[in-house]
Formats: sequence, structure tokens, C-alpha cells
Amino acid sequence: MKYVLFIATDPAGEHTDENPEAWAEKWNGRGVRLEGMPLRPVEETSTVRFRAGEVLVTEGPFAETAEWIAGYDLLEAADLDEAIEVAASHPMATGGRIEIRPVEPLDHGPDTADVPHEGDAPTSRYLAIMRTDPAAPPYTPEPAAVAAWIRDGLASGRYVGGEHLSPVEDATLVRRRGGELLITGGGYTDVPEWVTGLVFVDGGREEALEYVGRCPMARSGIVELREFWTDFG
Repeated sequence: MKYVLFIATDPAGEHTDENPEAWAEKWNGRGVRLEGMPLRPVEETSTVRFRAGEVLVTEGPFAETAEWIAGYDLLEAADLDEAIEVAASHPMATGGRIEIRPVEPLDHGPDTADVPHEGDAPTSRYLAIMRTDPAAPPYTPEPAAVAAWIRDGLASGRYVGGEHLSPVEDATLVRRRGGELLITGGGYTDVPEWVTGLVFVDGGREEALEYVGRCPMARSGIVELREFWTDFG
């Protein structure tokens, strides 16, 4: 089963000298970790909504929280217990906090498959983090509209792939404090705007903003556009 790890900051985290690259190599070698990338600082986020027929772009994250996503990893684990073992051994379980979310595969129909890739960099410049928005007008995206948006993104090179996640009620939070492993239910931070999925978006910033602004999910939710921490030349 696939799981996404949200690697999050935590002001209450403890110092650690553990090497995250060694952690990645260990779980890559066991075939459990499929990919992962760090994200640039949350201050560089662009937040996108579509409301009343207009695309609204604001600079900064959707909310001011002390805990924010610093990166993600995708696992293919036997079960939740193995996913917890992987998360618990990550240096950020000590220095921050890690949310484990099961992936819920969705079939959007013909010609909507993710772009094949190998290794950590999924050939995209941005990660679009899809969130709920309790304050948004009621709107249910039509599956056909989502499929059309994906196909358009594949044709233009904007869409590279994505993961739909199970509800936040299924999340598991992992931390190490004072040498003790803490495992609780819930997300990395307590907000009503929880993450519903991830989309990998390529291109320049304006191109990426234009593409996610047309995302059907932006009508009823929030899209945070975060750049990966890597050099795209």
C-alpha cells in the first residue's frame, strides 16, 4: 500500500545530527521509499483559490501555523506498521513531526496516467498541495472536468502526476521526544483546511499558477503552490 509522509516542522522539535540522506538510502535500498523531495520555505508559497468566477492568488501559505510541510516522501509499505517504522526512523521525527497518510488511488479515465519517472525528482518544479476550505461555497468537482484538466495538463507539460489521499481522520502522527516514540492520530497540525491530495506541476511560476487556477478543486478548496528545493537551472 502507498503512503505519503508529510515532513513537517515543529518548534518543539529536538536537535539531531542524523543524516536524512542516509535515511533515504536505507529505505530506497529496501524498495520501500519510492521518492521524496524537500520544499522551499513556506514564505515562498503562493495560495490559489477560484471564487465567484475569479482566480485569487495570494503570497504566503493558506494560514499562519508554526508547523508547516517541509517536504514529502512516498512509500510502498506492506502496512501502516511498516510506514510507522519508516517515519519513526526519519531524523525529522526528532527534529519535527511526520504525518502519515494512506494514498487512495483514483482512476480518472483514459489518457490521465502520471508521467513515468525514476528517482526522487518527479520532473516537476512545483508541488501543488490541495486542501479543503470550509469557508468556500459548496461545489463538487465533476469527474469529467477533473479528467479534462489532467489531460490538458499532460498535453501542455504542466501536469506530471498526483496522489489522492484518504481523509485526515486516517492520518497518523509520528514524533520522537526525549528518546520516546510518540504515535497519535491526526494531522501534522490542527487546522480545518486539511490536505486532500498532491499534484506535481511543471513550468514557470506564471504557467503553474495559471494551470492550478483552472483546477476544479480550486473552486471548493485551496491550492498551495510550493517550489521544490532543487536547482532547475
